[in-house]
Amino acid sequence: MNYTSPNWSNAILMTIDTQNDFVLPDAPARIDGTWEVTSKIRELLQVFRQNNLPILHIIRLYKADGSNVDICRREAVEKGFRIAVPHTQGAELVDEIKPNNETRLCPDQLLRGNFQEIANVEWIMYKSRWGAFYRTNLEKFLRTQNIDTIIISG
Repeated sequence: MNYTSPNWSNAILMTIDTQNDFVLPDAPARIDGTWEVTSKIRELLQVFRQNNLPILHIIRLYKADGSNVDICRREAVEKGFRIAVPHTQGAELVDEIKPNNETRLCPDQLLRGNFQEIANVEWIMYKSRWGAFYRTNLEKFLRTQNIDTIIISG
């Protein structure tokens, strides 16, 4: 058995922080280069969708009061800097990667730690910190889905 080659039958594609407030060219917390690779991310998503392979979009949500914000951004959010606020367009996935135009986040469900199913074998999950495994059910989710290969984009 080869332990270093992808096992495509048990693979998942993860997008990380591909939300309007981080990706769009005029975004308040734009991550340089992300918008420019969005078309490549979309191509990866199309391959996974066409082959009915699982996809997980990992997102951030920052409460307006700053109570769940990373320390490095907390002061700015407490002073009114608004990024990835639940129920805003900025928190939503960029249109280019959504499975359909009707896809919207369910922030209340996500903030409770639940995975939101948005299409067949496609979900969204909220991460409370920069690491998606920190205080989440991600490992359990991957084990339940029998995933042993992770492709990361975003």
